[in-house]
Amino acid sequence: MKINSLSFQVLTPNKTNYSKGNFAIKSSDTTDTQDSSELSKMKQLISSNAPKAADPQTNSINIKTGEIKNIGSVDGSPLNISFDAEGTCSTSFLIPIPGPIIPGTTATPEQQFAANAASSHTRAQIDTANSMVSRFQLLNSVANGAMSVNQYNATGLGDKTMSTSELLTSLGIDSSKPFSFNGNSFSLDSQGDLHALLPASQLNVTQ
Repeated sequence: MKINSLSFQVLTPNKTNYSKGNFAIKSSDTTDTQDSSELSKMKQLISSNAPKAADPQTNSINIKTGEIKNIGSVDGSPLNISFDAEGTCSTSFLIPIPGPIIPGTTATPEQQFAANAASSHTRAQIDTANSMVSRFQLLNSVANGAMSVNQYNATGLGDKTMSTSELLTSLGIDSSKPFSFNGNSFSLDSQGDLHALLPASQLNVTQ
């Protein structure tokens, strides 16, 4: 996957998507119909029972495409995240609204659910969630080979984004020791730069 194909658009809500001028938002009621697979996954995304992405005992982070994992909470609300095959993420705070949105029409159950999920959080809460998600998304890109370590270290996300060490600590990962993300090993130096660690088998070959 090309670096420029990484999508961060989910981190900033498109307010026009929630406008009643685009579609009518009805009160949520899906009891009379069976949930679609997309709506069912949306409901799972905001669940408080999502497994944690990080395992402090092994100092590791793991998340596969399509999995829903928890990476913390914001004011008591679980912050869950999921990546699709293209690397685009959905979170429990901001779910991409399925399109197309046809002006003047009633929202589909999926569009309605996504809009309601976003409107249930304050701007400050969404900003806090974005800070964590942006950093986690970048780390996931490095772990999956979509971004190099050098590119990661050169990417500036501003002072509103949680640092690598802050994110790792919030996940229960000891950033002073080597850690793994999706099976790939990394370390963090005192300046906060990320370094990839070769597996022992590869080290033996190169020595």
